[in-house]
Amino acid sequence: MKPTLKKVNNSNMSKIRQDLVWEKIGYDWANKKMLVRIYEPLRELIESDAVIKKTWVNVISLMFANENRMVNIEVNGYYSTIRKILKDIKVIKYEGKQLVKAENWDRFYSDDEDWSWFVTDTNCGGWGRIVK
Repeated sequence: MKPTLKKVNNSNMSKIRQDLVWEKIGYDWANKKMLVRIYEPLRELIESDAVIKKTWVNVISLMFANENRMVNIEVNGYYSTIRKILKDIKVIKYEGKQLVKAENWDRFYSDDEDWSWFVTDTNCGGWGRIVK
């Protein structure tokens, strides 16, 4: 059976036992939800042969374009924290000013492994840590 994603109304989230969310899903579920948003845009940009700068701003721009939300893009602290998490868990790195694949790229995009191999936090500048 394939899992399905469904939009969750934030007012409904307050009715959910947070202790169970942290125990069963993980306290970093909101960060991983954001990683899902950039999942395809990041892969599309990094693996593209097009002559386009492989920058974080372009990843975020592509994410908004894919969501049909073309707005003036400002990469705020939250988006920068997501980039830092991806760098911390070695999914991406910089070569000069360009983003490139790092050693855990294939693991992050694997169909055979879930994301329980890392944890994240966005407090105090955010971080990502490999746990298995």
